[in-house]
Amino acid sequence: MFTSIVRLFLCSFGFTILLQAVSLEPAEAKLFRNKYISFQLPNKWACYLDNTAWICRHALSKKCQGKGSSSKECQTQRKKTKEAIIILAAKEVGPKDTFKEYITHLKTPRPIVTKKGRRSKSQIKHVKRVKIQGHGWIDGMHLSSEIPHYFTRYLATIKGNIAVLVTFSAHKLYYTKYSADFYKAIKSLRVLATKSQTIAKRELHTGKGILGDNIGAHLDAALDDANEDYDMDGTQGNSDFEFYLMLGAILMALAGVVVWFRGRA
Repeated sequence: MFTSIVRLFLCSFGFTILLQAVSLEPAEAKLFRNKYISFQLPNKWACYLDNTAWICRHALSKKCQGKGSSSKECQTQRKKTKEAIIILAAKEVGPKDTFKEYITHLKTPRPIVTKKGRRSKSQIKHVKRVKIQGHGWIDGMHLSSEIPHYFTRYLATIKGNIAVLVTFSAHKLYYTKYSADFYKAIKSLRVLATKSQTIAKRELHTGKGILGDNIGAHLDAALDDANEDYDMDGTQGNSDFEFYLMLGAILMALAGVVVWFRGRA
């Protein structure tokens, strides 16, 4: 009798917490579309134009915008805006905008200087050619290439006379949390324009270098004081509560199932 009660408790408690954890962050997405690209944007995210690049991240509610509120809810929202960021950039194709150049560029560790003046180089995780929606892209991923302790995944392509770069960055403590959203966004990437004159000039990068040279500046500005939120080894603070709540719920539910089947054996 006691064993049956334990089995029932483990199963019901685990699944209850799991449902509550899932409801904290609905796994929905919405379509983002500008003049040159479209993709599935994570739910509760928003995009804005920053000079010539589009910045997408978790949106702040109206009551938390500007100086905002010092409430715990607003602090949580501001924290989420720094956990992960998507940046979109486009330019007219130049001499350095080729797939071969992109591969060479991404296969080279990138030097970085932290706000405390420390110098290091990025760690390359992968560089490869991929096809998305039937179109070819170069897919590369680095750790600490733009901002210390942030993974950045680079998706670069050319269509007509337009070069497009989309970067997906997340602090290493939270990359797992956003990996599913990033996966959906990447698989839905679609280049819409083939001619630069169809895109507003304010949305086109005009630099002569390879596309993406200024991504770090956009990230740094968007994150503002992100590097002050974590120790230099990237281990400060609690890992995301919602993630561990969900993980604990899954483990509890699995434990309940195991105990249940053992009792029936």
